[in-house]
Amino acid sequence: MITQGSRRLNRNGGPQWRAGHGRPWVRLRPVTDEFRGQAVRLPKALTAVHKWVGVFVGIQVVLWVAGGLVMSAFPIELVRGETQAAHDEPTPIGAHEFGVDLRSTLATLGAVSAIETVRVAGRLFLQAHRIGQQPVLIDARDGRLTDAIDEATARMVADGDFTGVGRVVAAELATDTSTEYRGALPVWRIRFDDPRDTTIYVSPASGQVVARRNDIWRLYDFFWMLHIMDYRDRVDFNHALLIGASALALLLAATGFWLLFYRVRVNLRR
Repeated sequence: MITQGSRRLNRNGGPQWRAGHGRPWVRLRPVTDEFRGQAVRLPKALTAVHKWVGVFVGIQVVLWVAGGLVMSAFPIELVRGETQAAHDEPTPIGAHEFGVDLRSTLATLGAVSAIETVRVAGRLFLQAHRIGQQPVLIDARDGRLTDAIDEATARMVADGDFTGVGRVVAAELATDTSTEYRGALPVWRIRFDDPRDTTIYVSPASGQVVARRNDIWRLYDFFWMLHIMDYRDRVDFNHALLIGASALALLLAATGFWLLFYRVRVNLRR
């Protein structure tokens, strides 16, 4: 009786192997030295690819993981400073607060696309959005126009918004972009002496808080920069550097899984 793995010669004198008892004969390709060489060279080539790709993108992969940890560890409300911001309920407009002749005031402003009521340091204003120009504030009582609030008003706005422990220690009108603030300029930068080194940005055109920054936000923003690999503006995550690094990281993972599967299979055969 011929058992599994037994050998016989075919009519041409070549080897013929039987897969198992009761099964038809299966003709297999003999394992040659050339085939063995190819089987050995493929894992070596993938190992080399895995190693050198890991050298180039390994640090970035670590930074991606570290950035993900930082960004998931801090609630976004804490990062944005909203946990130390006043959240006032809407205040009804009193009849005594509104005395402006809106028709005559608008006639002096040119083309206006929208008007909204805002409160600046507790005082009621109308904000008129002019087409092609900066918004302007209109005092709701007497109709006086304000193109930009002054430093004293900006300090009052920031101090009324901040509910943490600290006081205003510096105020300046920023006219240059920075890593902390990337919005419209100019803007009032109001600094506090609290433990988180809070800075509040107030728009001179609207009298409203437009950004809040603190040390937690700065840490978050640093790792965000490393995460998206935009080291200048820190906003673009569709650039070639990030796409290329992501593709290499995918290649690193793919070759790693293949090598793991290959070595497990070899160990099982042993």
